[in-house]
Amino acid sequence: MLYNTPTRLLVGIVTSLIIAAWSTLSEAQPSSNIDPVERWAWSTNTGWLNLRPSDGGVTVYPDHLEGWAWGENIGWVRLGTNTIPGPHTYSNASADDYGVNHDGAGNLSGYAWGSNVGWINFAPSDGGVTIDLASGSFDGYAWAENVGWISFRGRGTVQYNVVVARLLGNEIPVLGGLGIVLLAMFLAGFGFSILRRAAI
Repeated sequence: MLYNTPTRLLVGIVTSLIIAAWSTLSEAQPSSNIDPVERWAWSTNTGWLNLRPSDGGVTVYPDHLEGWAWGENIGWVRLGTNTIPGPHTYSNASADDYGVNHDGAGNLSGYAWGSNVGWINFAPSDGGVTIDLASGSFDGYAWAENVGWISFRGRGTVQYNVVVARLLGNEIPVLGGLGIVLLAMFLAGFGFSILRRAAI
């Protein structure tokens, strides 16, 4: 007999923990990790741009952005064509591979696209958009040839901002979920070695 009863029980418990951690992780991923309140960018020529609308939303990853923003006056703006989970860098060389890249240090580059506004450059020569990695706060200006500047933070009379929420309510961030899985795997190996020694 390869496994005795306590070992089978431990393997079953640990397997259940790993499956539960992965299912919690997959369910917990938001359609957007933009803060539900601080989600607004502004353009003098087009009005407000919502980066977390009810039927869409932008997600910020360590190396790129994905998803859709909504402007009441301009419609949908797509911040990236990637839909496959995992790391991705946009080439911005074709209609199938465009989007906003993130260099991991808070600097954004590349292009978003809106059918009604055209290309939106996140790193123009006289502007650029950044994310403060400590606070999650966007800052700076993107440029669209057809509508002008889009501001991601207003400090004047009307204050607005786009902020990446690090933890949204009961949602688990990716690293937190992976941490649970790695801990469960470690405990499985540790418990298995103890039971194996006890059986000898």
